[in-house]
Formats: sequence, structure tokens, C-alpha cells
Amino acid sequence: MSPALESHVDDDMVDAIGSLGNRTRLEILFALVKQEDECLEQWATMSFTELYEAVDLESTSQFSYHLDRLTDTFVVETPDGYRLTYGGDKLVRTILSGAYESTPSFDDVEVDGVCVFCETSALVATMDTERFVVRCDACEATLLNDMLPRSQTRHRSAAAIVDSVGTRIWSTYTLVRGGVCPECYGPIDTAVDSHEPDTGEYDGRPFYALSHTCRECWLAIHMPIEVTAAFHPAAVGFFWEHGISLLECPLWEFFEYMVSETVSTQVDSVDPLEVTVEITLEDESLHLEIDDSFTAIPEPSSGD
Repeated sequence: MSPALESHVDDDMVDAIGSLGNRTRLEILFALVKQEDECLEQWATMSFTELYEAVDLESTSQFSYHLDRLTDTFVVETPDGYRLTYGGDKLVRTILSGAYESTPSFDDVEVDGVCVFCETSALVATMDTERFVVRCDACEATLLNDMLPRSQTRHRSAAAIVDSVGTRIWSTYTLVRGGVCPECYGPIDTAVDSHEPDTGEYDGRPFYALSHTCRECWLAIHMPIEVTAAFHPAAVGFFWEHGISLLECPLWEFFEYMVSETVSTQVDSVDPLEVTVEITLEDESLHLEIDDSFTAIPEPSSGD
């Protein structure tokens, strides 16, 4: 086992995960989250007796044993009673969301946008081995793939699922942009990513992205470098002044601005990073520079 994995897979972790393999213990966790829901109170507490009466178990000694197995890891005892820890709360909501279940497929949905490779308007959103995928029907290239948990597909039509993914991608990027992991809230490390590091070209088209990786849970988010510029407040306002709300424009529709060179990029250097992004709308232009800080800085206008 690699040192990185060995530091995570230790006896305490194995024991904690093992403590969940019992129906009574899961009932205790669910009773506590139900208490939060009924009381409309986060971190609501229950006494030993209240918990015991909420669980289907006749022996108080057996119940005490199961509760002890959860305490300090998924449940904490306070002067007011027992409540969930952050880990316990996260675990129950993961179970409720059905994250451990397979995500059902849905029929292909035609979506707006232009393929960044063949420049045709033939994009579809679909499921591929439990991943949300936007691909081009013309050249069969994959433009985007992302996770799609079962909970995101429940009670939604195929079109509503697609819309929800578009919204989630931008909310994810908002956290990443601030250096916060959208999964565990750990710190993010950012690096330049390209399909061919020497040229940054993919199918003949220059393509650079920023890879954002969490130090804690190793989640990796990849975004076109143009997104970093487009979501600078000056750029968001520039788009808005020209009748475009970026937050209502899914990533796959944003690609059209790249293909049409409404958003054009010049990469002078990768190491150190020196990038200029120009956004042109209705004969007006905004220039932004991106350097090794991986943040966009608007260039002063010629009138300043």
C-alpha cells in the first residue's frame, strides 16, 4: 500500500466504519437526524431514554452497547443529551440521498451550445456509467463529464436534471475559486492542465484548463482557464451589461463563447503562467490577465 493510502487506512478508521454495520446503530443515527427535522433545530439532542424508545430494541444494556460504539465518532454526549457529530450527520444524509445506490439513466437531452472541437451545434446531455456527460453527436467528442448522484435525478425530469447540473457546476466553481473543496471543504491546490503539456492542443485546438485538487479528499475539478477570467466580478458585470447572465449560462453553453472567440485566450507561458483573456461583446472589449496566482486581473482601460 502506498504511504498516502496507509496514512488514511488505519485501525481507527477501520473500526469507525465497522461500527456502522449494525441496524440498531443506524436506527440511532436516523432517530437523531429525525429529531433535528421535527424540532427544526440543527444539532438537536435526545436523552438516553428518548433514543432508547425511538429504537426497536428490548434490552437497555444492548442499546447502551450500540450507543457506546457510535459515541465520539458519529454521536457525541453533551450536558443536554446526545447529538450527531458532523461525521454522523454527513453519513445519515449520504444514506438518505441514496449516494450508495446506482444512478438511473435517462434519455439523451439535446442542449444548446457548440462543440469546441468540430464547432457544430450537436450537443447532447446523457448518462454514461453513472456519469453526467455532454458530448457532440457530430464528432462524438466528450466535452464534459461530472458526477451525478441518485438524489439529483429523483423527482426531476431529464431536462430538469440537466438544468440542475448546470447550476451545480457553477456553485462548485464558486467554492473552488475561493480555495474551498466542494466535497469536504478542505484546501485546494491549483495547477495548469493541458491534454498535451508542450502545446496545450487537443484535436488541433489550443485548450488549457486549471486543475483544482483537494489536499484532504483528493477530489479534482477541471475548468477551462477562460472560466477563471469570465467569473472575475469585472467580467461578470461586463457580460451583464450586454444582457448575459453567466450564472444562467451552463458550462457547455459557455463553450460557444470560446469557439466564436467572444472569449479569446493567449497563453504566452505556462511556467510561469502568463495568460491574457479578451472578452469582446458588441465591439467592446475587456482584457484580463492570469498569472501564477491563478486569479484574473483586469487590465486598465486605455482611458485610465
